[in-house]
Amino acid sequence: MANIWRKLNNEEMMSNNEFKTKVFGTFKPNFIQKFLISFGQKTFLKRGIFRGTYTTFIMLLSKGPLDIIFRNCAYRIWGEHNLIEYGLLLNPNYNSSDLNFLTEQASLDDNFVDIGSNIGLYSQPMALAAPKGKTISIDANPLMASRLKFNANASRLSNLEMVSSAVSDTNGVGSLLIRKNDVAIVALDESADEGIQIRTLSSILDEKKIMTIYGLKIDIEGHEDKALVPFLMNAPKKQLPKRIVIEKISQNDDYPGCKEAFDKLNYKLIGRSRNNSFYKLV
Repeated sequence: MANIWRKLNNEEMMSNNEFKTKVFGTFKPNFIQKFLISFGQKTFLKRGIFRGTYTTFIMLLSKGPLDIIFRNCAYRIWGEHNLIEYGLLLNPNYNSSDLNFLTEQASLDDNFVDIGSNIGLYSQPMALAAPKGKTISIDANPLMASRLKFNANASRLSNLEMVSSAVSDTNGVGSLLIRKNDVAIVALDESADEGIQIRTLSSILDEKKIMTIYGLKIDIEGHEDKALVPFLMNAPKKQLPKRIVIEKISQNDDYPGCKEAFDKLNYKLIGRSRNNSFYKLV
């Protein structure tokens, strides 16, 4: 772990104010970038091993970020080391099975929760699917929280509420670790007090007055058991999420604490995508 994980420093958690103040659409792709994006979306270049290099090349053809639309939502792509940005830019079907599972048959007033929201790959489509409900987006990295707020405002999603906090089994303060310099892969370190707020999921939901949850997605780099299990095992039945998408630990296995809780609470495994497992309350 020491070879690929390091502390996320304060500068990396700050926004680029030079471009942040520009309205969405200021950085729409130019003609050449539009062609390259379209070409990438139709070829092998949209695959994971190629996306990062190809995205970097596209970003070099203009100054600043890129403003794009994905699943009818606005995203400002910054061209940093962020696997999620690569997918949003180059794969129109990026994580589509996961998103479709979470949002299918949702009512307009349903609520969603996104733990480890990054720039809103899941949060924004969920909020769009239920405009009369609430979508609570939670991320420990202040930079991602800031960027998601910008994207939600650009998408005119007034029902999306951002919470800048880590989630664990107790309230406190910690620090963040980053893996391979990728801002999409950030983990909580509870051993160091460096200003990152830690809250329980139940305290966040109580504050936001969320009593029912249709869909919940969680991807927080190995902290899933500590963040989700205490909530599931102590929540009133009506507050249990009807659908859960959770990062898996191997091709056909899930975090042991969550798996045990799912069994006890009568969640059924519906399927798996490349990175996640899908559970439905029955």
